[in-house]
Amino acid sequence: MHLFFVDQYISLDMMAPIMSRLAKKKKVFLCNFNKVQNLKENQIYKFIINQKNIHEVELVGNKFSKNFFLFYFITRFLFFFSSISNKGYRYWKYIWTNYNFISKKDIINHIKKNNIKTISIDESLVEKKRYFLIAICKELKIPLIMNHGGLYTLKAKLKKNKKFEECTYYMSPNKIPIYTYKLDKNYLKSGKFKQFGSPRFDTEWLTILKKIYKTDVSKNKKKIKVAIFLRPTSLSHSDNLKLLENLKKIDNIEVKTNLKPRDVWPTKYSNLNKNDMESSELIIWSDIVISYSTSIILDVICRNKPLIYLNYLQIDKKDDTSWFDNFKFIKKGRNLKYTTQLIKNFEKSNKKYVVSKKEKNSILKKFITEPTGKKILDKYCFFYNKISKIDFKNV
Repeated sequence: MHLFFVDQYISLDMMAPIMSRLAKKKKVFLCNFNKVQNLKENQIYKFIINQKNIHEVELVGNKFSKNFFLFYFITRFLFFFSSISNKGYRYWKYIWTNYNFISKKDIINHIKKNNIKTISIDESLVEKKRYFLIAICKELKIPLIMNHGGLYTLKAKLKKNKKFEECTYYMSPNKIPIYTYKLDKNYLKSGKFKQFGSPRFDTEWLTILKKIYKTDVSKNKKKIKVAIFLRPTSLSHSDNLKLLENLKKIDNIEVKTNLKPRDVWPTKYSNLNKNDMESSELIIWSDIVISYSTSIILDVICRNKPLIYLNYLQIDKKDDTSWFDNFKFIKKGRNLKYTTQLIKNFEKSNKKYVVSKKEKNSILKKFITEPTGKKILDKYCFFYNKISKIDFKNV
């Protein structure tokens, strides 16, 4: 028996493949830690909870009941007056960061009643919530598994973070976190760091996603279907908007967008609700994808789709560099004018925008460990089954 806590779409997106595979033989419980965003209308969420062995659990604490009317009032007030929406975001971020709205007593009772063997989170879970679950795991002597969130695509050097050592295991997609966080040799030898690849990009799960979305992929001879991924918080967002304007002026294309990254607005007002389609759904629909440096690029390459990587955009810092820059075979946008021209020329030379099988294997090995993308879920399933048999009370 395994209990998974999702907090934002990214945690659902990354852990859903594991839940789905484990549920073939084991009971799996799913709890949404985020009471600001409701994921129940998300297509992946619907797919997951409709599986026979996956059970959705509501573990709402007393705090939520006591603060419900204040919570509801401020929700309506903030969005009635659009002029204070920026301040409103700070409120929602504070609520999301500082309030669990989940009862510790109910979690412990649920774990004992259902003989839960592991608790799983993703690494982007905020500190207070993570410590909340760490304390429960220590009290009950069960392992806390921290699955990776999104893939690290920027060559950033981040501060050493205790979260890796505080959790029982960290499931890494590749070696990049070792460099990013300067993980020391003692930690790597401890057995806490597990590099099995990224279940999100396992070929089995990619096939399942195609069935979930049931997207119309029929070729429209009159229009080229272009998917563009935008990041409103990036330094280069104005350049992205200019590109979008340029594309809409081209007669023979149809453009759909997806806003990233995650946010903490309530569901109705979040990016999740503004997007034309969900990320994978949009990629499946498209004839060609345009994206900045994000794990979306891996999804595109896995699906053998034409790609233009906007290497000229700056994300968080002016000196940002991406791991994707190392791969010369990826078609790069270079600048606004050049990217626009690439789209105009796409119909005549679309094969040049798709990476070859050999190139695909090299980039998958870098980001998800397995060059073919196969049997990643086998490794995760074997690991979960193995540790569920260990008595951590005696470890």
